[in-house]
Amino acid sequence: VSTLPGFAEGRWWVQDAAAAMPARLLGDVAGLRVVDLCAAPGGKTMQLAAGGAQVAAVDLSDSRLDRLRDNLARTGLQAEVIAADALGWYPPEPVDIVVLDAPCSATGTLRRHPDLPYARPAPDLAPLFELQAALIDRALGWLKPGGRLLYCTCSLLPREGEAQAAAAMERHPGLTVAPHRPEGARDDWWTAEGHLRLRPDFWPERGHMDGFFATVFTKPGG
Repeated sequence: VSTLPGFAEGRWWVQDAAAAMPARLLGDVAGLRVVDLCAAPGGKTMQLAAGGAQVAAVDLSDSRLDRLRDNLARTGLQAEVIAADALGWYPPEPVDIVVLDAPCSATGTLRRHPDLPYARPAPDLAPLFELQAALIDRALGWLKPGGRLLYCTCSLLPREGEAQAAAAMERHPGLTVAPHRPEGARDDWWTAEGHLRLRPDFWPERGHMDGFFATVFTKPGG
């Protein structure tokens, strides 16, 4: 990939079609202050920065952030890069948007990683579910009134998507689901609740895509 025309000059970067979709649910982000949690290797950070947002990219792993820094340098895009645990860090002031691509089972990537069930047989996912909920709660606390939380996972499991979203709305009365529907997003990609649910069998004419869940919560008070 790195030898293809334009890569070294930073004219483009690579994301799976599904991974590139969640950031588009935010619509126009120009001038908005955004925290991108679990940001490495930086695809969503670059999407947001390219859209004119002021981005703070936060990740627990400084070594994974090295790849994000390299991507930013190659593309000429700007973002503040912060190595920190999101459960202990907080922004200096409330922000317009938090993007949370939460740690998950990665079951949405099975089409590209069919060895995953054998590499991690019968994993205990309960700690992941708890971490996702804790990160959602923490991220909501960083938002301005009327601010938005983009929550997404590369998972096919409803417990990491639809059920996690429903539980968040029970814990935080007044949250609304209001994703922007980008051009090209098909009607059957959306749940009855308004969440984006992508599956590996979608877009066969374009080589398919990963499984992904994404939704945008709006905090009350704006």
